[in-house]
Amino acid sequence: MRRIDLTIAFKDDDGASRQELQTLETGYTPDLGGEHRLAQILFAELKVMVGEQGPPRHNATARGWLNFPNQPAGIEQYFDIQNSQAMWFELANLVMGAEGDLILAQAYKSLEPLQEPPFGDDVAINDLYYLHDRKITLLNQTVHALVKVQDLVNRLLHESLGGNLVDTTKTEWERTQLTRKNVRDGLEAKRASDALSQADFDAIAGALAIPDAAPRRDTAVGYRNRLMHHVRRSVDYAMFYSALQSRLGEEVRDALGNVIGRRHVVRAREPVQYSFVDLRDAFSEYLDAIVAMLNRLSRLATLRR
Repeated sequence: MRRIDLTIAFKDDDGASRQELQTLETGYTPDLGGEHRLAQILFAELKVMVGEQGPPRHNATARGWLNFPNQPAGIEQYFDIQNSQAMWFELANLVMGAEGDLILAQAYKSLEPLQEPPFGDDVAINDLYYLHDRKITLLNQTVHALVKVQDLVNRLLHESLGGNLVDTTKTEWERTQLTRKNVRDGLEAKRASDALSQADFDAIAGALAIPDAAPRRDTAVGYRNRLMHHVRRSVDYAMFYSALQSRLGEEVRDALGNVIGRRHVVRAREPVQYSFVDLRDAFSEYLDAIVAMLNRLSRLATLRR
């Protein structure tokens, strides 16, 4: 058994100081490498928690979605209103959480060394891996949240407009029926039957189109699709990732353009496929577009009551 004492001293500009002490006992056998890792992790977390972080830009907007008009309504609208408000609450939390995770991811990125450690420096590589893993975990949480926002927008429209945009009698309808295509078809059917005004139909369609026009949508969607359905693409450091080799290789053509063979390149290490900075910027812009979409939808009385 050994004891670990952790003391944090807070010192003011006038010299006044305060301390917090935590003591714990561990049964692990003393190991210098393990002590170093523990210290590095604690220092990294401390630097992130007290260091400068970019201010969230969308919190006020997201909180505004929760200021419901609360107009009188008939009992027949009970589920429309209650479920719509529940969806807005979830969407607001997802947006604020996604932005917070992206800000924290950048904070860990700022702690990474300027140069990648030499391959044989295990201690430095382990220190880097912790920072990189925290950075990418937070980035990927942002990605998952933005994917979920798009899915929950389908549910928001379904619940706010009577709960009959899609066929809920189907088995596992939330998974199989609540798709953007089916929701669009349901909106079109309501517009055709005058259950949804042309103005509201156009406003919803315009809002749903906003994320598709995000400046770096292709980067954001490409990374998202790889993350969800394939082996992860490498970000910043190829050594932390696996890579599948193409069985097809690259076509080799003659002067006339005919395929005369295929070339396979064997590398000691695959090239890095994404930089964190590019992904951060792409998902920051995509988040902006998601917020713009939700803000547009929040202005429709039929969707926020």
